[in-house]
Amino acid sequence: MKNSFLIITFCFLTILGYGQLNMQQVGHLPYNNDLSDIWGYVDSEGNEYALVGVYNGFSVVSLADPANPEEVFFGPGPQSIWRDIKTWGDYAYVSNESGSGVYIVDLSPLPDGPITNTANFTGDTYAFSTVHNLFIDEFGKLYIFGANNGNGGAIICDLTQDPMNPVELGRFNNYYLHDGMARGDTLWGAGLYEGVLAAIDVSDPANTQIMGTVSTPSQFTHNTWVSDDGTHVYTTDEVSSGFVGAYNVTDLSNMYETDRVRASTGNNVIPHNVHVANNFLVTSYYTSGIVVHDAKFPDKLFEVAHFDTSPNYSGGTFNGCWGAYPFLPSGLILATDIEEGLYILDIEYIRAAYLEGSVQDMDTNIPVFNAQVQVLDTDLSTQTNFGGFYSFGTLLSGTYDIKFSATGYHELIVADVEIVNGEIAELNVELDDYVVGLVESNISQPKLRVYPNPFAQSTVIEYAYPIESLAYEILIHNSLGVEILREKLNNQEGSFRLAEDLPSGVYLVSLLANKELVAKELVVKQ
Repeated sequence: MKNSFLIITFCFLTILGYGQLNMQQVGHLPYNNDLSDIWGYVDSEGNEYALVGVYNGFSVVSLADPANPEEVFFGPGPQSIWRDIKTWGDYAYVSNESGSGVYIVDLSPLPDGPITNTANFTGDTYAFSTVHNLFIDEFGKLYIFGANNGNGGAIICDLTQDPMNPVELGRFNNYYLHDGMARGDTLWGAGLYEGVLAAIDVSDPANTQIMGTVSTPSQFTHNTWVSDDGTHVYTTDEVSSGFVGAYNVTDLSNMYETDRVRASTGNNVIPHNVHVANNFLVTSYYTSGIVVHDAKFPDKLFEVAHFDTSPNYSGGTFNGCWGAYPFLPSGLILATDIEEGLYILDIEYIRAAYLEGSVQDMDTNIPVFNAQVQVLDTDLSTQTNFGGFYSFGTLLSGTYDIKFSATGYHELIVADVEIVNGEIAELNVELDDYVVGLVESNISQPKLRVYPNPFAQSTVIEYAYPIESLAYEILIHNSLGVEILREKLNNQEGSFRLAEDLPSGVYLVSLLANKELVAKELVVKQ
């Protein structure tokens, strides 16, 4: 899990109307039926094609002129609102959830000859008729997900012997997999109803083993995709206001979340499928189109482009964009909108620029909570978390003046801070405090003292505040930022003994009065 106590990232992107950002329409092909998934294909002469799932079949569209896409083949099939497509060499494999198994199409006659060689694969040992999704890895292994066989996990087949006649190798049958991606000997499975991303050893397809799992934000894991370097996996949860999640998977016994993001549109939109292209996440969102996040830093996902394919829909409904394909050599992105048809989009990939750092008290080195950080002459701003850390991203690289301010401290402006696309600039500052709003009292400044510190059994918390308040509270948060104690106080100054049975570790004890806060690190040892 991301350590929210250590860092909270606030990303602000000012957009005049959602519409489009760094993406534009090149071509469009409407259909008379609803669409589902999209994939791409390049023939032996380098011509590009869109492979489109249609309610009543499978469509192949030539992109010889991307501004005027042309359908060159249509293979009818059972009516189904679900069709997913993958390719191996010159062959397309198409799933559906109504019947007839996996539809296989030989695309090799393109661009000149007609497509005539097709087949339907329904298994042998693991016979099936319906399939939700497919993936084909670099070794020519076909993974059939969500078939009506067993628990609907993954049926693994070999395509290298005869692409028109897959050979069964084994299956993962522990539980249902809605989708997945394989690389090397690892299948990254989307356990929809388990709510997990699962790392599965498929080195022996006849004896698959789960090596590790990690829960996804809404525990409704729809799809997975692996980063270019294999260190991270990204998922979608297909729910209203769902997240795209990022996970460090370098240790399969301890996979953990590094970040999670929603589309800037808000309005309860539902993410569908995420893919990774050159460390950019290209995600299809129902009712919101295509959204692209910079994932160069997997703990700082930042939206850098989008295109709304369905301006007539909004909110958390299952209308609009189904899928996106970002892997064509031309760099064009293909998108299928259920109601609106096929879109061919051009994109300018731009890396985000980041600024992060810490804010501390000049005299005590205590982190300053809720300090305001503002980029002058822009709309960019954020605030520090309990650990005194701040972070934000922007598309607008440049040199800026940064203002830091907090209650009880002199304002600080740091001039000429350079923020560069694709890089993280670090700026740590110390604020000089001053006495505020004194009443007739011998208390001259906020005071928070803990002794002994570190401690094992108990400690004394001593407090004082120069402003009269009706609401004094002591708060303690653990290193994940989770509140574990809140003590209401009756006096403007005093002390009490803390004898809670706290696990060893680092905590933050805070004095809160009139929404003003003084904080101090608290260490519990064995």
